[in-house]
Amino acid sequence: MKNINTKQYWDNRFRTGDWEKKGGELQTKKFAESQIKYFGINSDFKGTILDFGCGLGDAMPIYKKMYPNANLIGIDISEQAINKCKIKYGNIALFNIGDHNNIPKVDIIIASNVFEHLTDDISIAKSLFDKCCQLFIIVPFNEKINIDSEHINSYDETSFEKIGNYNFVIFKSKGWSQYGFNLIFNIYFKNVLRFLLRKKINKRAKQIIYIFNK
Repeated sequence: MKNINTKQYWDNRFRTGDWEKKGGELQTKKFAESQIKYFGINSDFKGTILDFGCGLGDAMPIYKKMYPNANLIGIDISEQAINKCKIKYGNIALFNIGDHNNIPKVDIIIASNVFEHLTDDISIAKSLFDKCCQLFIIVPFNEKINIDSEHINSYDETSFEKIGNYNFVIFKSKGWSQYGFNLIFNIYFKNVLRFLLRKKINKRAKQIIYIFNK
């Protein structure tokens, strides 16, 4: 499957505001809020947390609130995204342009809803784990991949066995495959109609968190 997730592709989405128009900022915040309870990181953590593929950095306020003493770093391949990150959240985190080859040594790396976009995902995961003591990879669980989608990989409980031992948590997630109006209409509104018509409710999509520890 052709991978459309190039630097140019994401620079264009962030430059034109397409990500924001489709509710990407809110989606990132909701992801962080729903995932953070599974991390098991102490609230007084004083090390460095790196958000790999940070987008517009909208998870940073959630991380800062939960871990006020932590040093926060965001990395993304999109120069357009990082420029916006520095304006929005430069007071609480450090932001750099780069990929897995530009990762500094840190305590914790969080990669939220990034790996489903990546070619060579296993080798990238190995590279990230070499740079930290604890790695969290969060992706859609058992997703059906469509042609020409941004998502090119589907994941289950065994997807990262080549890397070594890990724990995982599967949990319900609010509309990871939908944005903005589409999320409201296609998921929530249609389920109300299904309930009224006594039809089967569409189950909320699930995500999986892989937890790697050294």
